[in-house]
Amino acid sequence: MPQFTIELSEDVMPALNRKAQGWNKSPEDFLSAYVENFLESEDETSQNAETNATREALEDILEERDKGPFITITDTKALKERVMARALARVQSESLHS
Repeated sequence: MPQFTIELSEDVMPALNRKAQGWNKSPEDFLSAYVENFLESEDETSQNAETNATREALEDILEERDKGPFITITDTKALKERVMARALARVQSESLHS
């Protein structure tokens, strides 16, 4: 396991010792566990930030679409035919590119 040396001021040692005792660890083991937990939580925070940014972008798109304009559908049969034709064209297009 990699090792490194940290120089801390004497003012920090009483607080470090109290924290370490609360976790039933030596000051060295406490600092090691603390750094490890900090790095893991930082990774989770950055992943959550990316997820939140993606979610916000999607919400913005949906809010904009929710504003309209809307059309009144008078011929549902024609609508179904248009949707099916577009879907079929897309499937055929994707199968040609594969």
